[in-house]
Amino acid sequence: MIVTGSLGVVRALMAADLVDEYRLLTFPTVLGAGRRLFPDTGPYADLECVSAERAGAAVLGRYRRTAA
Repeated sequence: MIVTGSLGVVRALMAADLVDEYRLLTFPTVLGAGRRLFPDTGPYADLECVSAERAGAAVLGRYRRTAA
């Protein structure tokens, strides 16, 4: 499933422990403050970087949950 632009849906999936992999497209631009995907207050996500590759001006990073 791909979720674009809905932090509420992603957080609900995270809370239900339904996310195995994150693919994050990151642009190297600072625009100000906003809500964080992984807040300091939890839930804690133990992830490992699977790959990182350039996609134009952005970086596509793949992160997978580590084995418990």
